[in-house]
Amino acid sequence: MKVIGSLLFSLLPVALLACTSWQADYLTEQIHKATQDEVAARLGKPTETKLLQGGGTEWVYHYFPDSPFNYAYKGHPAEPDCQEYILTFTEQKVLAYWLKQECFE
Repeated sequence: MKVIGSLLFSLLPVALLACTSWQADYLTEQIHKATQDEVAARLGKPTETKLLQGGGTEWVYHYFPDSPFNYAYKGHPAEPDCQEYILTFTEQKVLAYWLKQECFE
């Protein structure tokens, strides 16, 4: 029984990493690096965009998990399990910040 407990404990980090979406991994790696064009090439056209007061731009993407390992673009926040990615770009069009949250209608 002790061996099984040790095995389960050693697999926990792998299981937690599997819960991280590829979008989150990509965005985290690209903060202060990727331009809007590079992000759009990787994530596609955002669901919505808006200019921010004081400069910069905000992009919003809506996704929902088809399975634990496959996120698909859906475009409408009423979808079940919808996840919203909010990206903030500087005036120079470089990714400055991103946030993931549940979608709101």
